[in-house]
Amino acid sequence: MTIKNAVIVYGSPRLKKSGSFHLGENFAIGLKKGGVSIEEIMVHKKNIKPCRGCFTCWTKTPGICVSHDDMVEILPILDNADLIVYAVPLYIYSIPGPVKTFLDRQLPLAEPYLVEKNGITSHPRRNKGKILKAFIISVAGFPELSHFDAMIATFKHLFKPHEERYLGEILIGGANQMSENASQSGYGELYKLIQQAGFEISQNERVSQSTQTQIEELTSFTPEKIKKYQNMANQYWDTFIKKDYTQVEITQLDDQPLKMSDGGNSAYFATMASQYNPNAFPGMKSILQFEFETDSYYLLIDKDICNAFAGSYPNPTLKIKSPEEIWMKIVAGELSGQKSFMDGLYTIEGDMNLLLNLNKIFTN
Repeated sequence: MTIKNAVIVYGSPRLKKSGSFHLGENFAIGLKKGGVSIEEIMVHKKNIKPCRGCFTCWTKTPGICVSHDDMVEILPILDNADLIVYAVPLYIYSIPGPVKTFLDRQLPLAEPYLVEKNGITSHPRRNKGKILKAFIISVAGFPELSHFDAMIATFKHLFKPHEERYLGEILIGGANQMSENASQSGYGELYKLIQQAGFEISQNERVSQSTQTQIEELTSFTPEKIKKYQNMANQYWDTFIKKDYTQVEITQLDDQPLKMSDGGNSAYFATMASQYNPNAFPGMKSILQFEFETDSYYLLIDKDICNAFAGSYPNPTLKIKSPEEIWMKIVAGELSGQKSFMDGLYTIEGDMNLLLNLNKIFTN
């Protein structure tokens, strides 16, 4: 095994509450399973000053930067590593600014001379004979993987003067929900594949085609899914714009409110109604309809009161049509609500803003 120690560089300002962290963390689990020793660096927790461009590290003090900050301790770690894994989010088709500074400040690890390798001019490493390998993990809000092209081109220029230096990448588009703690259980299958990818890198210095294909099948977007994702994302941003739900016209039907003692789904929706938060949208008036294969329920919200009923309401504000099993797994956190919607496991009609605010409207 040529990879004995690796450095995981986490580059999101959200730190551990980020999709790139969750992927990098699981990749590290796979590396550890393969016997690799791991060192972790949270870039945004480090004091790293910008490169001055003075070239003192090449002239007066070879290999030593004039800025005495956290890079003094970090550079030897990077220099001794067999593998560096960059787990970073995509920012404006590239990397976050502090990560770029982190890359710039690695200049002392190179010598100033110009050498040609495979027809490309580059600077030789001070650590002669050391082949530093790199693997890239990144997430983006946009669903198409082409948005990563510029960032990947940068890393390939950095780590591919020799073919063996750049070991590959895992890129996940449409990954906004991956940063949310409530969504983590919905990514269990993906995280297992990421762990497998880390293990395969530790053993063979490449991710197998089988694992790569499974990751792509699990995370890729068809044109239809992209349209759904765009719609959901736009509705999500609308949730930050105050909406007036006080003018919705509702009619009280003759149905009797459900009670928690009724049992089954009736008890579930009665419990949901009891957890209504009137402060979410003060003065709110809305009807939320849930349609399963064999039965239907609706929640009628009238200002400070929410009641649950069995049956269908003529013109609900939001209608959710789902197999009962799917919806209950989403509620339990076993499935990602966003991915399930993208995959067509359930459908909605009406105000998606309410769907995206369910956790706010109902406190538990």
